[in-house]
Amino acid sequence: MLGKLVTPEMVQLTDRKMDWKEAIRFAAQPLKKFDFIESRYIDAMIEKVEQYGAFIHIGKGIAMPHARPEDGALKVGISILKVANSVLLLGQKEHAVTFFICLSAIDDTTHLKALAELATFLSDEPNLNRLLAAKSKDEIISLLSGGGD
Repeated sequence: MLGKLVTPEMVQLTDRKMDWKEAIRFAAQPLKKFDFIESRYIDAMIEKVEQYGAFIHIGKGIAMPHARPEDGALKVGISILKVANSVLLLGQKEHAVTFFICLSAIDDTTHLKALAELATFLSDEPNLNRLLAAKSKDEIISLLSGGGD
């Protein structure tokens, strides 16, 4: 399923310096542009971090911004942003992020297969290290689509 969701138009790389809110907005732009989410979903992702803290930081510099389906999710989707300059979630250096993986889920179950595949991939240290070192969209797509094995 990840291979179907992670397409060239859903992956971005930038060396632009941003704060965490800008980074989430930037990371979510492909989801918005291709009608996976409404604009309010992006606001909801930011509000969740303000409300609950840096819970989206899953470790190793990877964050998974997301919101509830009723916050404006239209289709299951994933967009990815790799930043050259670490972004500090909530301005906290212990939450330095270089990879944002935005998730759009239309219900509580449809996205679980993609999430399970992603979790399996990220829990494998060599895969994770290759992803973190990736320098191009093609490399990121290949790794997440199973071509990096």
